[in-house]
This record gives sequence, C-alpha cells and structure tokens, in this order.
Amino acid sequence: MRMRRSEKIACYAIAYLFILFLLAPVVWMLSTSFKGELAIFQKPPALLTAPTLDNYASVLGDRKFVQSFWNSVIVSSATVLFSMLLAVPAAYGLSRLRSRVKAGLLSWVLLVRAAPGMIYVIPYYVAFQQTGLVDTKIGLVLINTVFTVPLAIWILISFFDSIPYEIEEAAVIDGATRLQILTKVAIPMAAPGIASTAILVFIFAWNEFLFALTLTRFDAKTAAVAILNYMAYEGTEWGKIAAAGILILLPVLVFALFIRKYMIQTTAGGVKG
Repeated sequence: MRMRRSEKIACYAIAYLFILFLLAPVVWMLSTSFKGELAIFQKPPALLTAPTLDNYASVLGDRKFVQSFWNSVIVSSATVLFSMLLAVPAAYGLSRLRSRVKAGLLSWVLLVRAAPGMIYVIPYYVAFQQTGLVDTKIGLVLINTVFTVPLAIWILISFFDSIPYEIEEAAVIDGATRLQILTKVAIPMAAPGIASTAILVFIFAWNEFLFALTLTRFDAKTAAVAILNYMAYEGTEWGKIAAAGILILLPVLVFALFIRKYMIQTTAGGVKG
C-alpha cells in the first residue's frame, strides 16, 4: 500500500524534528566551545558570535585532560580486542547449539547486560581494592569487557545464524575442523556484523562513565570523567567543558560515520550475500 503525499510529508517532518531535537545539544555545545566567557553568559544568548579558539587551546594544553583522553583510547581499544576474542567464538558456539539449554544460556547472558551497573559498583570496588586494580587501565578494561561481551554475543548470534549450514557441511566433507570452519568460513562471512559489533563495543567503552568515575582516581581516569575537572568550587568553566565535550565526541562521530554501511545488516540480522 503506497503512502499518500501528505503522509510522506508528515513522516519526514517528524523525522527531521526528532533529528533536530537530538542535535540541538550538540549544536549548542559546539557554539559554546568557540565563545569567550562573556559571550557565553550574554543575554539574550547568541548562537553565533566572534569565534575564539581559546577554549580548545586551554583544553589541549591541559596535560591531565590529554592523558585522560589517551587513557580512553587505550581502554576502549583493549575492550574491543578482548570482547571480540571472547564474544565471537561464544556467539558461534551458541548459534550452532541445538538444545533447550541454549535459551537458558542466552537469558543468563542478557541478564548480565540488562542489570543496572550501579548494583555492581560496590562489589567490583571491593574486589579491585583487594587485587590492586583500582585506578588502573587493566581494571577498566576488565569491567568494560564483562559488560560488552553479552551485548556483542547477542548481536553476533543473528549473523552466525544466517550462515547456511550447507556451507559448513561442505567444509566438513572437505576435512575441515570446527576451528577451521570458524576461522575460514564463519568469521569471513560474518565480517560485516563483527565489524559493526566491534565499533558498537568501542563506543560503549568510550562513553562509559559510572565505573570510570568510581574505580579510578588519577592515573586511569578517562576523558568522560576528566571533564569534571572543569567544574570546581570557584565556578564552572563552560567554555572548556564544551570544547572538551566536542573533542570527546569526535572519535564517536568518526565511528558512527564508519558504521553506517553496517547498521542495516546489523538491525536486519543478516549476512550480506
């Protein structure tokens, strides 16, 4: 059934309004990052003023923030590596499992991810304190991996499910082992899904705030937490916060643009033929 012209216009209008609603805070933050202190507090507020790079110069000259930024890069990249090493074989194994146990295992996997992170803070803090992992990048990678692996498994299973069994049966006839089937057949065919999942894991780890706030102090602090340094008792430095926010947003924006061609396959749960 074809949509009427008025219905199409209404759908496009709703979509554009929704996009505008989502982008409005980003536009405000971008505008604020190029404003001086007086322009930020001027009334009525102006979206466009004489631009200045002072806020970016101050943030990039802040050694603590730069170190935190690189901490985020290291932690997020390591989280992707370990999450995919665990999630890919686990998702493939669950996909090929033909048993009633499969539904129960998937439910337990989802439960770990669905539970609010706040209930894990105290147990993990106590455990990390006893093992010396508080304020370490290894600790953040570990806890991020715990929470991203279930998400990755659930996304990847649909891709492995869509691989025809006949292809694997042909590989078995040719003498391939299960490991060879995984590495030479399943993974190449599910490569788009693996790539998109890895990017989603990176974005999750990059934006993670709760554990980075509670389990770090100085050495392992990430960029998302380092922004709080610009909120002091003397006042909030809104220009620096906006500039730091834009700098943190850039890697996510790059990955979001890169992931577009994979997202349709991810939501459809299929492998491109």
